[in-house]
Amino acid sequence: MILQKTANNIRTTILKMIYNSKSSHIWAAFSIVDILTYIYTSQFKDWDKLIMSKWHAWSALYATLAEIWKIDKEELINTYCKNWQKLWWHVTLWSIPWVDATAWSLGHWLSMWIWMALSLKNNKVYVILWDWECNEWSIWEGFLFAQQKKLNNLIVVIDRNKQQAMGYTKDIINIPNLNNSVENLWWRVQTINWNDFWGIEWAFNNLSNQKPNLIIADTIKWKWVDFMEDNIVFHYKTPTEEQYQDALHQLSD
Repeated sequence: MILQKTANNIRTTILKMIYNSKSSHIWAAFSIVDILTYIYTSQFKDWDKLIMSKWHAWSALYATLAEIWKIDKEELINTYCKNWQKLWWHVTLWSIPWVDATAWSLGHWLSMWIWMALSLKNNKVYVILWDWECNEWSIWEGFLFAQQKKLNNLIVVIDRNKQQAMGYTKDIINIPNLNNSVENLWWRVQTINWNDFWGIEWAFNNLSNQKPNLIIADTIKWKWVDFMEDNIVFHYKTPTEEQYQDALHQLSD
């Protein structure tokens, strides 16, 4: 499938970026790649807006933009997260033209982008959240405000990979029935399997034109690389040379 090949190309770029820079958070980046692949190849228009609230995964957005020729891929791989370079893992407003805000505290981007959706009613506004950002009350204030204003141009995607830092969300602050909790606030809520492009397409083709939209993507960190899949240490760990070569081989299969 073309979209799956594109997604694996993006993961390969992320792997090279992280390995070359000896940086981290490759785990968080891998889990959101399929969603970004679909949005940018099938949904996104130049006048739309997208923000990665889960800024640990900005490498995934950089790599996606490189795959669609918005960023030079070789420059990205060679300069990402290097001193005095523009493509840093905490993105800044002036780093590239397609960035509309500087990375800041987790949990606050939704409220900021709600104001964007409110002022740009003819644009689609996408917000990518991490599931554990929903521990922040500011997220729920955003949910309430968006339904009050009937922001049907707002599309929120939650990357529900069920892990944060060095633990599991259910053991830190569990949020049972996230789907129902948001749906009861008069949102259109859909749940999808993250690596099923048919399911992703169905969800985006069935967005509400009356309500704000939430897509909860049940994801797995580091899917496609067996020794890293669901392995918490790779939230921070940089792959070794042996691991890097093994991951490249698996992603090329």
